[in-house]
Amino acid sequence: MKTKAFYLIFILTVVISCGNKNSTQTDFENQHVETASTIGFNEEFNSKKLKPHSFRDARTGIVVSSSSYPSDWNVISKPNYTLDQKLPIFLTQIQGPNNLKSFNTPMKVHISYQNPQTYQFMRNSVSRNLHRPMISNQAIIQEEVLPRMQYSGFEFVEQIRLPKLENYVQQKLRAESGGQVQMDMISTVWKNNKGQKALVTVGKLYMQQPLSFIDTMTLWMYSADYMFVDEGHFTESISILENALITSKENPQWKQYVAQLNQLRAQKSAQQHQLKMQNRQAAFNAHQEKMKGIWAAQDANHASFMNRTFGANSSRSQQNFINMINEEETVYNPLNGKNYQVDAGSMQYWMDSEGNYIKNNDLFYNPNGGINLGNREWVKVGKAF
Repeated sequence: MKTKAFYLIFILTVVISCGNKNSTQTDFENQHVETASTIGFNEEFNSKKLKPHSFRDARTGIVVSSSSYPSDWNVISKPNYTLDQKLPIFLTQIQGPNNLKSFNTPMKVHISYQNPQTYQFMRNSVSRNLHRPMISNQAIIQEEVLPRMQYSGFEFVEQIRLPKLENYVQQKLRAESGGQVQMDMISTVWKNNKGQKALVTVGKLYMQQPLSFIDTMTLWMYSADYMFVDEGHFTESISILENALITSKENPQWKQYVAQLNQLRAQKSAQQHQLKMQNRQAAFNAHQEKMKGIWAAQDANHASFMNRTFGANSSRSQQNFINMINEEETVYNPLNGKNYQVDAGSMQYWMDSEGNYIKNNDLFYNPNGGINLGNREWVKVGKAF
């Protein structure tokens, strides 16, 4: 499960915080201010200056990515390490003119199982909050978004699509996960009686992993993005936020760090697995040595008992005694000169050179006559001497 969680967190850092891969480290050392016209905004934004905002990893000091926002917007980002102590998911707060406020919620992670028995067992034995059946985005809206918006004086207007944003995220997921990670996104519009509108977008990522031939585990996580602004600037603010994400620049140094981290974790996992297997082998060897001593003592006691019962060096009597207990007979096969153990109770035994035998109580039976069984030679065997 840790591997899957790490993989999804890595995807999140790429999708949420990264964009254009053609940037270099120099881009981050010498950021320049762009005009909105360079990224295709409406004409009324052509004169608006943009300023870069860096999303920085607090553990290493490395910039993860950089996005450009209007210069009169106040953007604050904070790395969150709840899901992984090495890889941050950024919480962002934005304030700007026209009563603009925007923020996102911390990522919530859950695990669900196809088999109800597995789900109940895991829920009882591990964290109850972690294990939860995956729910729809509409259910998340009803459970979490609706109460918050109603408390803030907003009412639901409609559900809309943001195809530009959705296509961007879907392409990033396909490129980074090879189709293993799936996404559901839902965007809703709200308004209040003060001339403001709000956009709430819920994004959910999930991936499945077979546990056995009867069960499947699904790791799923989601967060919500909120934006509030005066109604007349609603559509324009959405475009600015979309373009800030889509035109963001990924820091190659961060991607290199993540690749090295992934490699180190894989090596550590392999070493831990090897050490675990070595410990198991050592425990098995110790057990075998202990059992050898027990078996040797049992063999000595058995030999002593057999000698007292049948006399010293009476191996044939011992074998007969063992055969009586096991309801077996010892027969000699002249085809290969070996002795074999067969089930007792038959008048005759026919055997091939490989030790396969036929039990028979018909004195006139011969498996070599007529249709030969297996096209091989069968010989009647008798008791070994």
